[in-house]
Amino acid sequence: MTTYTELSMRDWVIIVLLTLVAVTGLIWINYHFSVQNPGGNDFLARWMGTRKWLMEGVSPYDQSVSLATQEVIYGHPAELEKGEDVSHFIYPLTSMVFFAPFGLLEYLPARALWMTLLELSMMVLAIVSMRLVQWQPKPAWTVSLILFSLFWYHGIRTVIVGQFAAIEAVLITGALLLIMNKNDVEAGILLALATAKPQMSFLIIPFVLIWAYSRHRFSLIWSFAASLLGLFALSLVFIPTWPMQMMRQIMEYPDYTARIGSLTSILASAFPKLSTSLNIGLQIAFWVYLIVEWVVAWKKDSRWFLWTAMMTLVLTNFLTPRTATTNYVMLLPVLFLIFKILREQWGNVGNWLVGFMLALGLIGLWTLFLSTVQGNLEQPAMYVPLPVFSLFGLWWVRRWAIAPAPLPRDEELAEL
Repeated sequence: MTTYTELSMRDWVIIVLLTLVAVTGLIWINYHFSVQNPGGNDFLARWMGTRKWLMEGVSPYDQSVSLATQEVIYGHPAELEKGEDVSHFIYPLTSMVFFAPFGLLEYLPARALWMTLLELSMMVLAIVSMRLVQWQPKPAWTVSLILFSLFWYHGIRTVIVGQFAAIEAVLITGALLLIMNKNDVEAGILLALATAKPQMSFLIIPFVLIWAYSRHRFSLIWSFAASLLGLFALSLVFIPTWPMQMMRQIMEYPDYTARIGSLTSILASAFPKLSTSLNIGLQIAFWVYLIVEWVVAWKKDSRWFLWTAMMTLVLTNFLTPRTATTNYVMLLPVLFLIFKILREQWGNVGNWLVGFMLALGLIGLWTLFLSTVQGNLEQPAMYVPLPVFSLFGLWWVRRWAIAPAPLPRDEELAEL
């Protein structure tokens, strides 16, 4: 088999040219999609805040920026009683590392490039997730998994609305892969960058740091701390008061996102008379369970660390005050870990089962969305299937995932 090091200069030139052609074609498709389908509201709010700051020197957290975004979306200031989003910037200023280049462009080309970046991120996420769980399927399976990551409901929605979640998922998964490979300095940098979307990283970062301390992986801790401090200090140079400005926007957040709360509140709503107490009970139960798993993982090896990290990603979506289906792209490595172990343990039956689950995830989620959507609003039912499946799936594969026996050799994995 030809390896990367055996490729000639001519081969590399062809690969680079084909890649450039493919990416250019993708940008062209996304631009025409943006022209014909106005939207991308999640990205629009971030683009508007970035552009106003870069071009006019207005803080992205200023009320005038939110109003400008509302005028573009609705043609008038947002009306909360109608459930309209006030479209605050609401991200940490450190996220400008990602948004600033796009704020220099007009909206349509910026959105097209952003969509392209998200699509590429979903592909990278699939590849990195396979490497993270040490799954090396045959090429046909690899292509199928990449296509699944692009076209499943949560991936498509992330791209169309322009959600940063795809990039955030790559940062988190990439950091976990680097940790597994003992590249702690680089992992710390990615974790610091992952603070750009705290609602996705607010649990995985503490767990990683606690586990790193227990294993004396201090370079990971110092790398994260130094990187985060550097980003924060640099952001304060530009807007010294931005943390307080962002906090004011966060305080307003529940006023216009109350339609969908936490995942536990959605589950509890199935029992209207007990919903409040049941929601509180579920929150407490999941918090206690998560802490117990963190304690159990103290000083454990990388296999135990990986399973606990996957469980932390799942429970993040149960415990965040306001869930979002776009954030579920972070669960792709969880699915791949479950699928990989199913195939290892059940052989051909596992192969068929994984294929069925992929088809069900692809077709079933889209069917559920189309049968429940009202206007352009997702309904609570869309928030339940994936995290619940991931939770029970991780419990089911736990004994194999954390087993002390070494993972199968590369050549054995290739035969699965």
